[in-house]
Amino acid sequence: MVSGNRPRVLFVDDERNVLDALGRALRPWQSRWDMVFHDQIPDVLVAQHEQPFDVAVVDITMPVMTGLELIRELTRIHPGTLAIILTGATDIATAAAAINESTVFRFYTKPSPAETLASGIEMALQEKEAREAKASSSVEAALGVATLNRLPTGVVVVDAETKVVFTNKQGAEFLASRDGLSIGPTGLCRTNKPRETTELARLVKIAVEGGDSSVPHALSVSREDSDRPLSVVVAPLPASGLGANVAVLLVSAPERQKMPSAETVSRLFDLTDAEARLAIALGEGHRIEDAADLMGITVSSARTYLKRIFSKTDVTRQAELVRLLLAAPVLLDLTPSRN
Repeated sequence: MVSGNRPRVLFVDDERNVLDALGRALRPWQSRWDMVFHDQIPDVLVAQHEQPFDVAVVDITMPVMTGLELIRELTRIHPGTLAIILTGATDIATAAAAINESTVFRFYTKPSPAETLASGIEMALQEKEAREAKASSSVEAALGVATLNRLPTGVVVVDAETKVVFTNKQGAEFLASRDGLSIGPTGLCRTNKPRETTELARLVKIAVEGGDSSVPHALSVSREDSDRPLSVVVAPLPASGLGANVAVLLVSAPERQKMPSAETVSRLFDLTDAEARLAIALGEGHRIEDAADLMGITVSSARTYLKRIFSKTDVTRQAELVRLLLAAPVLLDLTPSRN
């Protein structure tokens, strides 16, 4: 039977006539499931390795391996397989214990009406889908946070009252430094100046109430430890798991803006290592003479490298080169520092 996208349902019993009877009784469901019947344990394990089953319906009393032992082996090979036990009346206590151990989804006594067993299989398939969706959501959330933590921009998510509900690593550092932005005693995001705090609250309200239709707004936030302000962009986020619209603050400081690594620049623009390092030095604001001195090369060599850089990047001015470099993707190195 070709399964396509249909769920795979396994039936295991050491008595072939029982399997044949199950096949006949469940014939109305053969268009919905890919049903596989086995009376040999080795064949079952091979099939599970090759293409795991979504649900396994297993007899509890078998000579080579008990149903519980088989289920443990099936889930060891593929933890996503849910198990249903078919049992005789004398094995109910064992089957119930298996459910209590969370190794079995359901059990039914023999003989079980086809409709009852089919209903149990459908419930198992629904449970499997729900578990996979939950696991997928958890993985996506973890990946999302990990990605945000690699960004050089601070991300601070606030509700309509500017209460902080989420930050990435950089956002938390901005708030903890209290140099421009901070969290007040009640959890609200605020600035060092009341006027700017009022303006921040106004922009957040616009973003939250406007939802997707709201456009981002920019705010310059004064700092005590620097003459150069923080740049804050306030943008809407659609309704999420929080149950309401929220706003995101994208925070950046001039001194925290990172140039891409020499390796990244080299690979993106087909530059040599020396050319990439010179391009980065120029992008950081150094004059060509100072960049040459930092690299330990002559100014003449630096100018020769610069001509090659212009040719390879298809720019003609240093300002264009800087814009090109700043547009390159930058991720923070989260490797723990070693003292």
